[in-house]
Amino acid sequence: MREFDSTRALADARSLSFPRLVGSPGEPRARENVVQRLADAGIAAEQKPFRFFPALPFGILLNIVRLSVILLLIYRFLLSWQPRTGALLGLALPLIARALWGAYRRAAAQKLEDHAADYPWHTRFIRRPHVALDSANIVVDLPFVGEIKQRLVLLAHTDSKSQNMSIVTRATSSILLALGVFVLPIATSLGLLWPGWVTGSLAAVWWTLWILALLGALVLTTLEVRDESCGAIDNAGSCGVLLETARAVAADPPRGVAVRVVFTGAEELGLAGGYAYAREAQADPDWRDAIHLNFEGAGSGRKLWYTSETGPTGSYAGAGARATDLALQGIRRAGLSARRLGKLIGGEADHIPLVEAGLSAVTLMFSGGHTIAVHTRDDQAQLLQADAMAAAGAIALGAVAALEERG
Repeated sequence: MREFDSTRALADARSLSFPRLVGSPGEPRARENVVQRLADAGIAAEQKPFRFFPALPFGILLNIVRLSVILLLIYRFLLSWQPRTGALLGLALPLIARALWGAYRRAAAQKLEDHAADYPWHTRFIRRPHVALDSANIVVDLPFVGEIKQRLVLLAHTDSKSQNMSIVTRATSSILLALGVFVLPIATSLGLLWPGWVTGSLAAVWWTLWILALLGALVLTTLEVRDESCGAIDNAGSCGVLLETARAVAADPPRGVAVRVVFTGAEELGLAGGYAYAREAQADPDWRDAIHLNFEGAGSGRKLWYTSETGPTGSYAGAGARATDLALQGIRRAGLSARRLGKLIGGEADHIPLVEAGLSAVTLMFSGGHTIAVHTRDDQAQLLQADAMAAAGAIALGAVAALEERG
């Protein structure tokens, strides 16, 4: 059985726990740290630089939130003044939101080139839509024995960010807004046939849901990205787990299983590193059919979620099935359990560009008592737990062992 040294993994993670937003001096410093630790273990790594254009997708996302505020106000006014007209407009809200979200996802997938000219309506409301940033992925191909019969890619992102609100506040606001534009209009659609449904005894319910959705949207309009988080939980812990996993696999190469470890860059600015790697893997016939397990939040706790969803407009059914099956095998081998993250939320992580490229991928998200510190100054190295990192390592090595057994 391959040995996972959780103490060493914890030391790796703590060495990466400093602010490292893309474009700051901390980001290349983090990559050099990872490469050096691999070199110290006799493991070669290749840095693969890429350029991306983050302003357009983020601008579209902000435009969606702003437009949602306007549409929610119009919807509420009509619902009170002309219930049937309001209920009819309400049915258009999910369609409009879905179309706008689809535009965001398309722009996100195109961020490796400047596509601002393809979105003229959105671009007029975006400052500096052509701005470009540089980052890099680190790719590590580990030794194996015999003929390759299975391929496994383990991923974790190296960059960090902070925001002017906690991840719980952001997630709650996003869920409330989604309920306001997708669920509430459908719930009030009976007003088309029966106006009393929206003006009668249930009116207080609709008002409450509408106010919560509007508040969620207004909170999201104030979101700012900063470079103040040490990113221990998100995602230095996962990087530490994969560094130690790489050592364990290199020390005892699996038979018939080629394992690749990818440390992605610029995940926190729209999954840019994931898109860069997905493009590369999609064009590589050897790695196109690999299984991809992406790690988020390892070291923060033993509560575990998994997702291969891409959000409310995702239509990639089955793309993550093989990866999910292998992840669950690894989870069971580690003596853990996991729950699926819902489609409405999706989980914004590096599995998304992989799944969109037709690759089999799933993200494993760990959480615990300190998860609320993610994307804040409080995400410090002392929050990482050796036992939680050992659990994540057991999942990764369990997945390798499961593939070995398949032969």
